[in-house]
Amino acid sequence: MRLKSFQAKSMPDAMQQIKDALGEDAIIVSSREESGGWIRVTAAIEALPQPDLPKPATQGPPPPQDFAEEITEALLQHRLPAKVSDKIISAAADIEAASAEDALASALRSVYSFGDLMPEDGKAIVLVGPPGAGKTLMTAKLAAESVLNGQRPAVITTDIARAGGVEQLEAFLDILALPLQPAQDAQALKTALAKSASAPLTIIDTGGLNPFDPAEMKELAKLLATGPMEPALVLPAGLDAEEAAEIAQTFQVLGVRNIVPTRLDFARRLGGILSAADTGSLRFTEASHTPQVANGIIRLSPDRLAALLLPHNNTGATP
Repeated sequence: MRLKSFQAKSMPDAMQQIKDALGEDAIIVSSREESGGWIRVTAAIEALPQPDLPKPATQGPPPPQDFAEEITEALLQHRLPAKVSDKIISAAADIEAASAEDALASALRSVYSFGDLMPEDGKAIVLVGPPGAGKTLMTAKLAAESVLNGQRPAVITTDIARAGGVEQLEAFLDILALPLQPAQDAQALKTALAKSASAPLTIIDTGGLNPFDPAEMKELAKLLATGPMEPALVLPAGLDAEEAAEIAQTFQVLGVRNIVPTRLDFARRLGGILSAADTGSLRFTEASHTPQVANGIIRLSPDRLAALLLPHNNTGATP
């Protein structure tokens, strides 16, 4: 089954688009009103008939098209742009699975990259992103996880200008009996990295930056050039999909390869982080699903992300 989403100002316009693209035999899978008077319609058409083949001895899982409507509707609920949802839906349509969740997980695995934020080559983890994304809390969570694993990580912050930024992180680290090294500029960061060379892990918190301000992004580029680092974009779930995509694109230019979603505990629409990961070619790694520091990190596998996207799990609680 082939699926495609269309956007139009009226249903007749949408029907004409469907007819032109998929032909007279296309059927409507779902439709939804969007902001600005637009409507989004997803249509499907059966694949061309295949030659008769011997039937297997036992019944296999339900055909993938059984789940097309459920997956399509879920992605519409999350306000995912058509160019991204079409990739996922098309991938799901080619997968034999026992459930919509399994089909969606397999599709996500084929569309996105997933991995571990922990670097294997001694690089420091540096958390970057817009103001209020949750970088400082995520820094504390990563430090706590490292301590629970029997390590003593080095923690550095360049978030000097924000009122209370250093004090907030120090309060978290005091509980872990870890010192905090402030670094007000690139030279100070280079010195702090040298002092932390023997640490099993170095975590760097940075101040919130306006990704559309060239001067601020230039300063971040200087910080990232001071040593071997693995930058990760910390982005709150629930952002508008187009805005999140533009933010991801600006950080990708600076070599950011990973995305760390936050606020999964109360976000109802995850189209923003999916759009950001697609546009910025970013890899899903760790994520934050609770304000608690201890045990406050989850790994975003395809299965876990699929569970978050489907309606029966979209309650703000992380499976």
